[in-house]
Amino acid sequence: MLPLNIRTELRTIFRNYWLAAITVLLLSLCLYAGWNGHNHVVQRVENIESAKRTMQEADALAIARLDSIEQGLEIGLATWQYPNSPTTTGNFNPRVAAFEPGNLSLIATGQSDMFNHYVKPTLTGDSFSIAFTELTSPVSLLMGNFDPAFVIVYLLPLLIISFCYNILSSEKEQGSLVLIASSPLSLRGWLLQKILIRFVVVAVLLSICLVLMLLLNGASLDGSTINLFVVVWLYTAFWFALAYMVNLQGMSSSRNAITMLGLWVALVLAIPSLIGQSANAIYPVPARTLLINEMRMAQNEIDKEQDAILDDYLRNHPELMTRDADESTAYGWWQRYFASKDLLAERMSPLVNGHDESLRKQQKWVNQLSFLSPAVLMQNSLNHMAETSTQHYDTYRQEVLTFSEEWRDFFLPMVFQDQPFTKDKFSQMPEFSFDGDGLSSPVNINSIILLLITVGLVVSGFARSGSKEAERLMQ
Repeated sequence: MLPLNIRTELRTIFRNYWLAAITVLLLSLCLYAGWNGHNHVVQRVENIESAKRTMQEADALAIARLDSIEQGLEIGLATWQYPNSPTTTGNFNPRVAAFEPGNLSLIATGQSDMFNHYVKPTLTGDSFSIAFTELTSPVSLLMGNFDPAFVIVYLLPLLIISFCYNILSSEKEQGSLVLIASSPLSLRGWLLQKILIRFVVVAVLLSICLVLMLLLNGASLDGSTINLFVVVWLYTAFWFALAYMVNLQGMSSSRNAITMLGLWVALVLAIPSLIGQSANAIYPVPARTLLINEMRMAQNEIDKEQDAILDDYLRNHPELMTRDADESTAYGWWQRYFASKDLLAERMSPLVNGHDESLRKQQKWVNQLSFLSPAVLMQNSLNHMAETSTQHYDTYRQEVLTFSEEWRDFFLPMVFQDQPFTKDKFSQMPEFSFDGDGLSSPVNINSIILLLITVGLVVSGFARSGSKEAERLMQ
């Protein structure tokens, strides 16, 4: 019976214009979305490369000026701009702390349109005030990005709905359901076979489209690509399982279509929005303006007690004290400046940590409720595989803050001990590197949840009472 059903269904599908339409539409959507995602990645790479070229040019100029200074030549700069001053080099020759895109970054924009992909921590910059967010068009943020993730999460279910909403109802409306019910195979089994055949057809078409999209945009086909296909197949299977359940209700084609579109709105739009809004309501994030105002107030208070602050700082760091600092010299001014910065960071840390903790609680809340919507599970998985997830950018931010402290610790001994910066110290300066491969991945657990939901839908539909079900469907 199964081979006959397969042949019959394949003939029906290939004679139907829907398959050709879906093929052209799916291929067009994937290629256009992949092109958009690739352009976003190219722009990101170009920005990082431009920043690195600027850094290399600044380093070459500083080294040339140091050579001139060592030879006793004039360099035509104010004294405070001489590169042999540690504070000058620490501020004017920062390293580029970059977050390079991954192999699959083109598939999901994720958080990459909201955060900078590189920053330049300086010696006098506050680690808690480093800007990680970039100015982005509010219209673009509202409309989202037309990337492959958008096609898979939002548009693919609509194509599946148009392909499967009337499998059983059309037979009933054409009067052929009685003949099908008289066959040895139950209606549930017959419908399940048709759903499986259509799932295989769509899965194959989708896989071909994704492979073409990746190859045409320079992505390599490796182990991460296999994970991508598995997750996409599971998400596709969920919507086919949902179509199986709706078809089993015995409603008309129009009611099937309305029901499935309603489920699409609920699962893809409404529930994710409610999850996000509830996270904001339960764990509100303090406004950034509050952080700035608190920083200014704390700085004003610290400025009034700089002498006492410096004494306390040098008592805690005796290795940095080589002689008394005269307020009239740049050496003394820098001592007081960095001592006050340490105290400012200490006073601001509770507010900054509270801001970060609220963001982490929001993300944890979203992750805990993501099982309510397969769309959220799918989006989270795609963002992680594309290395554009909130977790990736939060880890990148933490590593940049750590590097900022390393950069500062490299120059501070020279500042406090009044030592010049020399040419050979360029090779000793800290370098930033970020690798997100070690992050815990939600892909496996999200895939298991999708599989369980899909299997649950199929099993619950297949476990219904056979005779009563057939009578109700043929009414």
